[in-house]
Parts: sequence; structure tokens; C-alpha cells
Amino acid sequence: MDAELAALGFSVDGLNALIRRLLPSWQHDELTNFSYLSGGYSNTNLVFERLGDNGPARYVLRVPQRQQPYVDRLAEVAFYQQLPAQIGLQPVALDAASGLMVTSWVEGTLLVDAYPQQFAEQALLNYLKKLHAGLPKVSRTYHVPGLLPDFLSADQLEFAASKLAPQLRTDLAAEPDGGSQTCHNDLNPWNILVTDKGWITLDWEFAGRNDPLFDLVGLHQGLELDTQSLPELAQQFMPGLPAERLSRVFRHFWLREWAWAKFQLGAGNVRDEIAAQADIAQGKLERPPSF
Repeated sequence: MDAELAALGFSVDGLNALIRRLLPSWQHDELTNFSYLSGGYSNTNLVFERLGDNGPARYVLRVPQRQQPYVDRLAEVAFYQQLPAQIGLQPVALDAASGLMVTSWVEGTLLVDAYPQQFAEQALLNYLKKLHAGLPKVSRTYHVPGLLPDFLSADQLEFAASKLAPQLRTDLAAEPDGGSQTCHNDLNPWNILVTDKGWITLDWEFAGRNDPLFDLVGLHQGLELDTQSLPELAQQFMPGLPAERLSRVFRHFWLREWAWAKFQLGAGNVRDEIAAQADIAQGKLERPPSF
């Protein structure tokens, strides 16, 4: 275990010091059994056990590894303070300066592992409608075309506008449709935990006002469902939806996936799955479906 932590650049003593600075009331508690949780790309997540006055309990520590465009820790703190407990986990502690966060461990199964054995598309719609109905209002807008310059170099941005999405220049000047709706904006099936008490949504760093279709497209595409089923699902989600709006949101989703991957690779986060995401996203943009 110590070797695994060392490979990640951590030590048990160092992690104990981090957590105790974040939570001084845990100063005399035993913190042990640290292990790495796979899946984080801009953050490293570690599960650990705390032995306190009330017995053992498990927690997750988030350690940010690199600054990401759009992410604002003060806004994240404010969002968590408003987030209903039945939707997402309230942090035990969250430091706005460093982004360090401790949350309680919740037993459950990630949606990516539970679907489609336990659920069908209707369950996705029910979840998403309930999620959006319960989200607090926020002032920040998550408008993908406007964010792209923060993710991409000038050459990459020009490539996107000329080769991948000719509509991008128009999109940059346009206001987002449905911009008054709070959305998760990274609603992939690795960020949804299926528990005995319902589905818990994780990782709210990208929360902001956006077209609610963005969350539907992200969830649908993250589960690698047949793209041809998306229009019918979108119509059930928003009856009377214009096809062009779905096409635009689909384009924006894959532009974000491509730009995020390019940003990570450029920042030295070179992993096979990130390079694969860039290739998949580029293919989706070069050969978009007809809705």
C-alpha cells in the first residue's frame, strides 16, 4: 500500500498531515488504510479509514493535481452549501484555497457498472428530471464555445472552427439555449453512484447554467448508448424539441470532450484513455449524426 502511495507522490505521514490541517478536530484520530481510487484525472482521490471516538468510518480525500479551466473553488464551496443532501454529498471539509476536500464514503455501485443490467433508458430520464428539479440556482454560465479558448491553443481553436465544427464561430457569439437551468455539466456514469437510498451525483466542479440537454447528452454518450436513440429520449425529456437544438448541444458536448482531452495532454497528463477520448471526440465531430 505504501508503495502505491509513493508511486503517486504521497506518504501516509504526509496525508495524515494534510487531513489534520484540513480538519484540526481529527488531530488525535488514527487515519489509516489509504488506497487509491481510480478514475480521477485532474484530482487524485484516496479512500481512507478514520478511527475516532465513535469507532471506524471511511472517507474519501480529494487532492487536486492541476488547475482546470472554469473550476472556481469559492464557487464550488458556495454550491455545496446549497446542494440538497438527497442529490449530492456535502463535504466534511473543503478548502477553497487548495481544493482539498474530504467526504464521507458511501456504499454503492457506479452507474457505469450497474447499467444496463439493472436499469433502462427510462431510469435515466427519471433521474435527470429529478436532479434538475432539485438543483440550486447559480450565477455562473457553462457555455462550451466561450470556454474553448481557455482549453485550447490558438491553433487548436482554429482547427476546431475550420475542420471540426464550422458552426463554432457563430456559436461563440450566441447565448446558450436554456442558460437559466443549473446543470452538472460532467454527468458521466462514473459520477453517479447507485445506492440503496437512490442515485447520488458526485463531482460538481463544472456546475453552472447551461442547456439541460447537455446533461442528457453527456449521460447518454458516456454510457455509449446508440446515438440513434438520443432524439426520442430528448423528445421525452423536452417535448417539441427542435432537432437543430439537439444537434448543437451534441456538437458542444463533443467539442468539450475534445478540448478537455487536448488540454490534459498538453498539461502533461498523458494517458492512453485521454488520447483515446480526443480521437473519439474528433471522430464524432467529423462525422456528426443527423437528428
